[in-house]
Amino acid sequence: MVNASSPSSYKKIALDTNIFIYVFEQHPEFGEKAKWVLEQIEEGAYSDVTSTISLTEILVKPIRDGNLALEKQYKLLFTHFPNLSVVPVDNTVAERAAFLRGKYGMKTPDALVIASAIIAQADVFVTNDLRLEQVEEIPCRTLAQL
Repeated sequence: MVNASSPSSYKKIALDTNIFIYVFEQHPEFGEKAKWVLEQIEEGAYSDVTSTISLTEILVKPIRDGNLALEKQYKLLFTHFPNLSVVPVDNTVAERAAFLRGKYGMKTPDALVIASAIIAQADVFVTNDLRLEQVEEIPCRTLAQL
């Protein structure tokens, strides 16, 4: 991963889908740290950007399980969470994602989420997916590095 500066120097962070999932599913190892990150965003310490692809990925489990209440909760979070901007996938994002896929061989959803972060000019991309450490176009940090 590209070395990023200290967390206090970030103004705008981009979150990978897995950060949201850790909070929603109360992940035993990463849930509390991911929750802390979302609390910091909610309090205005950072602004956050994420991709509409994250909403797609997050909704799969509640839809599969028929959990309409959880599905609604996730949708509300993405539309009303303070200091969160959701970046739509447009041609600019799609083209940047194609470049990232071609350069790094990553999966399309990962490329779209990272491309959204780059286009939105995020200072750092927060993920726990170590396969993304090769990305040079945006500094990446894991939860443990925050």
